[in-house]
Amino acid sequence: MANFKTRARALDLLGRQQIAGIPTAINELLKNAHDAYADYVDIDYFRVQNLFVLRDDGVGMTKKDFETRWLTLGTESKVVHRRSTPPPIDKSKMPRIPMGEKGIGRLAIASIGKQVLIVTKAKGSPNITAALINWQIFELPGLNLDDVVVPIRSFDSLPDGEDIKSMKEELINSIEKLLTQDDISESEYESIKSIINSFTVSPIELSSKLIRFKGMENIEDGGTIFFVSPVNEFLDFDLDGDSQSKDATKIEKMLMGFHNTVTPDHPEPLLDIVFRDYKSKDDSYVDVIDKEEFFTTEDFGAADHHFEGRFDEYGQFKGKIRVYQETTFEHIINWGGNNLNKTACGPFNINIAYIQGNKRQSIINGDEHARIFAKTEKFGGLYVYKDNVRILPYGNSDDDSFEIDKRRSKHAGFYFFASRRMIGVINLSHKDNYYLKEKAGREGFIQDKAYKHLFDILKNFFIQLSADFFREDNSAGPKAEAWVNKRNEIESAHKALEQRDKQARVRKLKFEKSLNKFFESNHKGEIQEELKKIIRSAEQSFKQVSYVCP
Repeated sequence: MANFKTRARALDLLGRQQIAGIPTAINELLKNAHDAYADYVDIDYFRVQNLFVLRDDGVGMTKKDFETRWLTLGTESKVVHRRSTPPPIDKSKMPRIPMGEKGIGRLAIASIGKQVLIVTKAKGSPNITAALINWQIFELPGLNLDDVVVPIRSFDSLPDGEDIKSMKEELINSIEKLLTQDDISESEYESIKSIINSFTVSPIELSSKLIRFKGMENIEDGGTIFFVSPVNEFLDFDLDGDSQSKDATKIEKMLMGFHNTVTPDHPEPLLDIVFRDYKSKDDSYVDVIDKEEFFTTEDFGAADHHFEGRFDEYGQFKGKIRVYQETTFEHIINWGGNNLNKTACGPFNINIAYIQGNKRQSIINGDEHARIFAKTEKFGGLYVYKDNVRILPYGNSDDDSFEIDKRRSKHAGFYFFASRRMIGVINLSHKDNYYLKEKAGREGFIQDKAYKHLFDILKNFFIQLSADFFREDNSAGPKAEAWVNKRNEIESAHKALEQRDKQARVRKLKFEKSLNKFFESNHKGEIQEELKKIIRSAEQSFKQVSYVCP
């Protein structure tokens, strides 16, 4: 009889090599914090120290939890089964639908950096658990999983430098054993040893410098902290982006809008997320997730057009279409792509605000239009949320999964919509949209029957909506008249305003020329000479009058 064996490289294949990149890995850790019933997630990136720290105040883990869950691949915590153990929950809070799957989050940490110290404490437990993992070991061929040692300790308080030194020594001793057994080469040993020794973090010392850190001293405190060092050099580029581009950086694209906070009726966000980028040695930092940089409910409400409604289980849309915030239509869009059978994707809601790209066709005033337009250039798109947690990469400015921009590029007059003019939200739920599953690498939904139905329903929706409301040729629907008439009215008003401004500019220019001429003449003394002439003429006139009338 034979059995499967697992190489250590399986973790590298499932984690670092599977995940789309650092921003996606961070997003996975945010989902894990959501599943742990956290209220706060703080990310601190210390560039000079080459250290990345992510903290949450969730339920945390005991040493047993860490060993049986975190260090165990393929756990059944998200699977309903008689032999599965449900994940820990915070009974003081409303239940949350688990978002993490397949252990992607824990393995994706390797994308952020080559080494991580995990410090965790379960709520109600007096002990703190710490573990040190070097991901570089899992990249080596020929090693089995049970060849790799993970130092793990329990503490009464946050570990200090000496505690971490002890864990580093245990890890180095384990790779020395692999070297003596000829399982790894001398160069591999020296490389890994160098990385281990470079880890100089003292959690207890660093905790005093971290903002909004409640610590783990009290028994009711819980949470998990990831100290990653050294950090993948690509994180700097993902944060800084291209200085010549107006596009959002990769980190901004992935982390902005983790929860829906833009629609007027959005649910209360469960996570308060902060990302501090310390670029120098001092305490100054840049807030990467600046909430004012992203769309607000005020931005959403100020848009030219709004489309809100629900697609039922047969793919039929029923909702309200508001054109130029003036005319509201109750509207239905049918979809016959599944022969009137229930869809595999299930029912879902949609809410979209749309702005006219040309400010001469927009009801938004000039300054406001420029401000919101700049936001749509960076963040405009159709965002997808499942139980109010964002599904990547939908909504990214460089994502066109639903081919909105592809259609527009063929004929802008026929296909009205452009994703970068859109503040769009699709709301899914685990209950109604169970068969829409994310890919393992978090690059959207698996493209199966459920996704195909979702794609076809949305394609039909935007095409039909364009035809019904935003065309002015023979293919336009009768309701398009409202958009055409109002657009022409706005354009005429803009033209009249521009003509008035032009006339005002001519008068202003004429006045400025006269004023400049006056000051120039005054500087040359011409005005004084002219005044003297007037005075002399007046004096002569008075003398003549006095001579005639003594």
